[in-house]
Amino acid sequence: MTAVVDVWLVDTRTPFESTLDAEELRRRDALRLSEDRRRFDAAHSALRRILEPRVGAVRWSRGPNGKPHLAGEPCQVNLSHAGEWAAIAVTDARPVGVDLQDAVAGLDYAAMARRFFPPAEAEFVAARGAEAFALLWARKEAVVKAAGDRLTRGLLLPVAGDPPPAVTHDGTGYTLADLAAPDGFRAAVALAGPEPFSIRRH
Repeated sequence: MTAVVDVWLVDTRTPFESTLDAEELRRRDALRLSEDRRRFDAAHSALRRILEPRVGAVRWSRGPNGKPHLAGEPCQVNLSHAGEWAAIAVTDARPVGVDLQDAVAGLDYAAMARRFFPPAEAEFVAARGAEAFALLWARKEAVVKAAGDRLTRGLLLPVAGDPPPAVTHDGTGYTLADLAAPDGFRAAVALAGPEPFSIRRH
């Protein structure tokens, strides 16, 4: 049976009711900028509204590198935000990672790709620009987040290609898919294991 990943794209500017718990409130209030606090509250409140019908009370634990996961639940979930948007991925299948990146104007993406990416991917970014960099970064970070690892250990993963290639990280295979995203953004989702999966957009 093909695994299904449910994906939500959330506009954090939309009015919302805050549903954060005490720990989330502490993390929100530690953010310096009011806009960042609002975005955090909107994204994490949306995540709770999505999860509560599935799991009831939402209780978080954290992995060795800080990745949050639902305590005592098989349901797998991941959240990413960039600019005014957040992406949420939920599945009952396998560890999942999602990432959303915006192509910020004015950065030297070719230089960044030469610094962080394999040579072939650096050439790809030099030829195609900011959105190519954002796409590759989103794919890499989605894999790393599915693995619960640190981003620095995933920047050399080879992820260029159409469709995205299968990726192996620390001996585990991951399947990648690109996600539709607002103009100027790129997004990707990764699921542990080599088996294909389908995406259900909300």
